[in-house]
Amino acid sequence: MDELEVISWGERLSLFRFALLAALLAGAVCPLLGVFLHVRRTSFYGIALPQFATAGVVFGFVILPWWLENIGLGALDFAGAMHDSHAAMNYHLAWSNVFTFGGLLALLALGRRGGSEVGRVAASFAIAAAATLLFGRMSPVGKGFVDELLSGELLGVGVHECETLAVVFGLAAGALLLFQRDLLLVSYDRESALVLGKRVFALEAVLTVVTGLVISVGTMVLGPIVLFGLIVLPAIGARAWARSMRSYLRLASAFGVGAVLLGVAASFEFDLPLGAAITGAAALLLAPGGLLRRG
Repeated sequence: MDELEVISWGERLSLFRFALLAALLAGAVCPLLGVFLHVRRTSFYGIALPQFATAGVVFGFVILPWWLENIGLGALDFAGAMHDSHAAMNYHLAWSNVFTFGGLLALLALGRRGGSEVGRVAASFAIAAAATLLFGRMSPVGKGFVDELLSGELLGVGVHECETLAVVFGLAAGALLLFQRDLLLVSYDRESALVLGKRVFALEAVLTVVTGLVISVGTMVLGPIVLFGLIVLPAIGARAWARSMRSYLRLASAFGVGAVLLGVAASFEFDLPLGAAITGAAALLLAPGGLLRRG
């Protein structure tokens, strides 16, 4: 009998409380970012950028021996760096940020030149996915972690990861809600925002920083599968029901939390990877909106 089958729901919630709390935070916050990306017509960033973040995490394993020998990671040796979750998380989070912001800035710079946005993002995703696999082959010491990250298995999330996610996602949600009207205007009609005297560059910088931080930290803690699902799918699902931008934000966040709750239930009941179950639940929640539009 599977081990989880003999554990009560109360024990599961207690045992995996940090993973579940992190997933709920992602379910509430990631769809808010997805709304702004959707309005800006850059929803595919929610697919490509987590792959860049994943490539950054895996790259960190590739150069970890060199880094420890030439730069150092506190007083840790190689074995300590592989088992000290707090130090390792900070180290890999730095590389996740480097690759995420690098990919994001490259996409924004190329977008200024015109051309097909979908084509650029598709090419970026292919490059980042290939880099992830190549880096993974170059660093067998990190293979177990990489496999767990890519499979969407969240149950190993601990207190340090949860705290980091809570701080970053809390700041991100605060920024998105505080500047929501101006960010929506800039995202939907940049020219009108300029005419109205809005600080367009500063607002775009805020959205860029929030996007990069949410994706880099979220991918490091939760994996790309969950970020794919929670940034893109709830925003699409909520669009059919929203009657205003305020309701769109609220509904998207509610869809995200609902996807997490359904995914957790499915994961525990049917022994499924939690990340994949959450993304599958988010996909199922698209169905009612699709039927509404047909009607």
